[in-house]
Amino acid sequence: MVRASSVNGVAPTDANQINAVTGEMMSDAEFEGVAGTEWYTRAFTKSGRSFSEIFPVRFAEVGPNNEATMVSVAGLIQECACNHAQGIWGVAQSMPEDMRKANLAWVCTRLHLRMKTYPKWGDKVNVSTWFLNQGKIAARRDYRINDHNSGEQLGEATSQWVVFNLETRKMARIPQSVSDDFANQVLHDSVMEEGYVADKLPDVNDIGAVCMAPMRHYVRRNDLDMNGHVNNVVYVQWLLESVPSDVWAGHVLKEIILEYRSECNFGDSIEATCCELNSENSDQFVLLHKLERPGQGDIVRAKTVWSHV
Repeated sequence: MVRASSVNGVAPTDANQINAVTGEMMSDAEFEGVAGTEWYTRAFTKSGRSFSEIFPVRFAEVGPNNEATMVSVAGLIQECACNHAQGIWGVAQSMPEDMRKANLAWVCTRLHLRMKTYPKWGDKVNVSTWFLNQGKIAARRDYRINDHNSGEQLGEATSQWVVFNLETRKMARIPQSVSDDFANQVLHDSVMEEGYVADKLPDVNDIGAVCMAPMRHYVRRNDLDMNGHVNNVVYVQWLLESVPSDVWAGHVLKEIILEYRSECNFGDSIEATCCELNSENSDQFVLLHKLERPGQGDIVRAKTVWSHV
């Protein structure tokens, strides 16, 4: 909104301003921005079993090609999942009350994210998410990513979650009361193809692949989430930073699979290793990745799948 001394002799007030686009006098209530720039909405659908949210792709979320990055998309689905949790369990709550009382939290142990097309700056993206059955010791959450205006599906993701004891820093069983609630929350709608089986990712040291020199990262305070460990999206960023420039120049990242194997803490030194893996599909280029504390074991294993430009 733009202020001026007067328009046609009428002085602007708080409720009587000049339209920042047309220059005409109008009230605050009348100005809603340029058509198409309305922001997000949130909704529960399918009898409350699915949650969706519309996100505008922000300037800081796109790369030099004006498209959102895989890191940005991982951030969007994480935000949608957290807001879904708040819608079920209350503002600023990421878990049921029984878990909070027992000092338990959800942690992601696996994420498989696939993108067909990346949205551009200013596009609106509709992310939907829901729970699926995954047995007694883990929970599954799926995501669907669509262009809000066209309805085109841009990508999908599936993830596995387990319960983590914040005091002992060890895995725990899902409380029975939480398992019982899932009966009313799960949606039988898998985004992955029928017969989908999660890949078991090998240690890059065991496959004899050609590996690039490790890249070192240090855990900063800004990398930590509210549970005191590195945010899952930061791991994605570290892994992709180790990819050589010629791969980025000649390929498009279409898929990423991550296995979260252990946590790391503030001040830790982390090495990111990236290795080329021969693919049976000539249309694909595949890399294996590892994040580790040197001499102390893996933190994350990952695989990325790229298409040729």
